Amino acid sequence: MHYFRPKRAVKEVATVLWKFLATRLRLTSYFFGSRYPQEEFTPKVWLENLVRSGMYVADPEDILDGTFRRVPATDNLALPRDMRATAAVTPNGEPFDEAARELMALQNVEALKAKHNVRDDYTVVYIPPNFRWRIITFITLLWVIGAICIGFAIAVPLSLGRSFFRLFTPRDVHDGYSFIIGFYLIWVSYLIARAVDKLERSRKRKNDDDGPRAELGLLVAKRGLLWMAKIAYMTFALGIVVPTLLAVVIDLYIVLPFRFSLNPEMVPRIRIVDQWSLGLLYAKIGVYVQRVQPPNRISAGLLHVR
Repeated sequence: MHYFRPKRAVKEVATVLWKFLATRLRLTSYFFGSRYPQEEFTPKVWLENLVRSGMYVADPEDILDGTFRRVPATDNLALPRDMRATAAVTPNGEPFDEAARELMALQNVEALKAKHNVRDDYTVVYIPPNFRWRIITFITLLWVIGAICIGFAIAVPLSLGRSFFRLFTPRDVHDGYSFIIGFYLIWVSYLIARAVDKLERSRKRKNDDDGPRAELGLLVAKRGLLWMAKIAYMTFALGIVVPTLLAVVIDLYIVLPFRFSLNPEMVPRIRIVDQWSLGLLYAKIGVYVQRVQPPNRISAGLLHVR
């Protein structure tokens, strides 16, 4: 089964957007290598650039333009600092003029000296007209789209957090708290939707021979109550009981004996709230010490328990 993964989805959307802009600006060959014949001409109607794709067929009146250059195909390139890295070539990779021929010969010599394969170090790409302005336009569009996405990524959790706080208080709450609450609300909604989708898939996989299938709403309610009970139990045990017991043990075996040695007439008193807060502090110190100390048998045992 394949579930929605935010990181993979963002990566796929960014890749699609990158290819879309590169295709419309005729920069696919420059970014990804190889040749794309549908980008090696200028349509007679400018708006046809917006529908340019791999299935687009050139019109006889379209203008074939642009140039071809041999460019580096890798970052690990054997090239002196003062030597140019690109050379004008024909579509077949042959030198365009004598200057390009001499430059390519020097590049090949440097590649052979470094024991590189010339075919692996260089490739031929198509360069459209007004190349500099196309690159500037491409970067500007990416910047604008990125700014819009960042604005939505901040505005949506912020608005959701403000609406959440208005349910409890009419006073304005700091936007930092609103953003954090809104982010966690979105994250929890995503986790709930993913869990419901998983339940629906498992329900559909159940065979009819095993008995009638449960209703999705009833199944979600039962699993939700079970998860809430587990969360409540873990919160109570790890958040209240364990820190309190840890503080009481340290107090009884370390702190009180030392205090009795200084003042034998002291009457010990244990305050649960104070012990709980001290237990949280002790637990945090213990986790930090376990992280910074060198590996040993105790830390190995804790990792094995995890």
